[in-house]
Amino acid sequence: MRRLMLTAFMAALLHTAPQASLAEEGWTELDLSKTRIVAAQTALPADGAIRIGVDIALDDGWKTYWRSPGDAGYPVTVDWSGSRNAEVGEMQWPAPYRFSLFDLDTLGYGERVLFPFDVTVPDPSRPTHLNATVDYLLCKEVCIPQVAQVSLTLEPGVSVASTEAQLIDLYSSQVPGDGSRAGLDLRTAAIEPGGSRVSVEVASIFPFTSPDVIIEGPEDVTFGRPEIALREDGLVLTASVPAETLEGGAARLSAEDITITVVDGARGLETGINGNPAASRAPVPTTAFLGLLGTAFVGGLILNLMPCVLPVLSIKLLSVVSQGGQSPTRVRLSFLASAFGIVASFWLLAFGAIALGALGVAVGWGIQFQNPYFLVLMASVVMIFAYNLFGMFEIPLPQWMSVAAQTGNSDSLRGHFLTGVFATLLATPCSAPFVGTAVGFALSSGAPEILAIFTALGLGLAAPFLLVSIFPKMATSMPKPGKWMLQLKKLLGLALAATVVWLLFVIAGVSGKVLALVVATGLLGIGAVLWTGRGDANRSAFVGTATAALSLALMASPAIFSAGGAFAPQAVTTNFANFSVAEHDRLVAAGDVVFVDVTADWCITCQVNKRLALSDGNVRAALEAEGITPLRADWTQRDDAILSFLTSQGRYGIPFNAVYGPGAPDGIVLPELLTPGAVLNALQEARG
Repeated sequence: MRRLMLTAFMAALLHTAPQASLAEEGWTELDLSKTRIVAAQTALPADGAIRIGVDIALDDGWKTYWRSPGDAGYPVTVDWSGSRNAEVGEMQWPAPYRFSLFDLDTLGYGERVLFPFDVTVPDPSRPTHLNATVDYLLCKEVCIPQVAQVSLTLEPGVSVASTEAQLIDLYSSQVPGDGSRAGLDLRTAAIEPGGSRVSVEVASIFPFTSPDVIIEGPEDVTFGRPEIALREDGLVLTASVPAETLEGGAARLSAEDITITVVDGARGLETGINGNPAASRAPVPTTAFLGLLGTAFVGGLILNLMPCVLPVLSIKLLSVVSQGGQSPTRVRLSFLASAFGIVASFWLLAFGAIALGALGVAVGWGIQFQNPYFLVLMASVVMIFAYNLFGMFEIPLPQWMSVAAQTGNSDSLRGHFLTGVFATLLATPCSAPFVGTAVGFALSSGAPEILAIFTALGLGLAAPFLLVSIFPKMATSMPKPGKWMLQLKKLLGLALAATVVWLLFVIAGVSGKVLALVVATGLLGIGAVLWTGRGDANRSAFVGTATAALSLALMASPAIFSAGGAFAPQAVTTNFANFSVAEHDRLVAAGDVVFVDVTADWCITCQVNKRLALSDGNVRAALEAEGITPLRADWTQRDDAILSFLTSQGRYGIPFNAVYGPGAPDGIVLPELLTPGAVLNALQEARG
């Protein structure tokens, strides 16, 4: 009721509005403001499409109002009656500011504002005349209505950008859209139970500074100030906005009536209620979705050949060899168990991604390799398995160690199931061709899509096991196990020991060399205990207890030796500078060509790219050329800013390489496996 009375009072003052006088440079000057129409081009273009702006400059300390003014005021209106040879589109509203005085909130602009319009000229061969009546309210200690008559005539001719084109572009960029231009991504927007509050969650590629959430709804409902909470890193905003009727009662909101605007300074996002960020996407056609499932399957299949999965081949090979001479039924069951272990692991990853996404936690492909506890556990399990293949123990160990050590050569279905789990755990640091596309689509979609894509990935990785289960003779035709297997087991044990060395390097990158040295010493200690107790049944209890104690100490070591936090980013090699979103945006805006390399010590594919492509002489020379700036983002340790950048590019895993420049402002995303030619071509294209 208060808002309606104030608005009616303001409207009653209209007849006292100051009269306008025509000033130089197209401005119509009033007592406290001036107004004009500006165009982005100097003449009418041949296609008859031109962008204009209604430019309002206010005296110091005065403000005017947005389309929903808040507790007082009324919005700016523009009447285009009298215009000739012009069809003017809808008024576009730049992101407003909230002005608070006691318990009153109004929304609008101070100092200056320009409202963009798109104009279509029916006959570009004739002049177009734009005539507008601009009606707005100025407020300071008092409020004064203003009415300005403004006009602009554009003639046909050679059209070039006007001096005001950048001003129009500046305010056009501040008009809230879907948020993509402003680095904002809507996660959820919903009416809370009870219907009297609206909740919103929005992610940003760089930290929020002065966020606000504005709700527009039915005329008989008012919305209070938002209750805003930011995640610790400032990259995720959650807000709850209360609503009540004009009479002060509880509102009962309907999704069809709600418009949500999220602003942070000059950037903004506008949306309606959808309850699920995935629901705001255009539906993916069935044929396209089936194509994505096929892409995911092929990506999972290729994972079998990627460097980070090669150590698992020793387990697969040993599993095949151990089936020699067995019945086809037994072989089929064992390989089905391994395949199910892979698929079940991908289901677990999918449900984990869904749950974390629902909690507002950013997720990415392979991020468990940023966790030192996971790395130490994997190193211990792999090393104990290697010791078993070396024949260093045949004595009873604690149950979890026995299961880990017998993952590859146990005759139980549980052992074969764990073979699949182990293969999945070592596969996830890699982003093979097609995997990035599939995972990017899945993690940016809803729960059904995530589950479907991850299932297809799992089936692709499990395909070799499924193939053997269909054709068991591939395994039963192998020679029966005998003494020759002892030498093979030692050779495969060396392959797993090499995997442990790689994991130690990853631990050093994530948590420092001290922890890596402690883990290496502990693993050697476990080996020494097992070696001294081999074949001695009387010492089995001591060996088992000592091994368990050393293993538990290793599990606790990250808490002790990583207490100081992760190392600072390592000095980048060659001419790569450290990546930051702000630096990336600054360089692109300045017209530089920017090459971005998102990498990590635990990503073997990234290391392969460095050796095969980025170390190439021609590529190095191109990256060192004037006007090209290479940036490297090290994701070895968890960094939400890097993950947010990846998410904004539609990726959730690494390697990620892209080139930005005048010819490619939105970036040219390179394939997961780089070639020198692909890098050089992208650099050339980005130059424009």
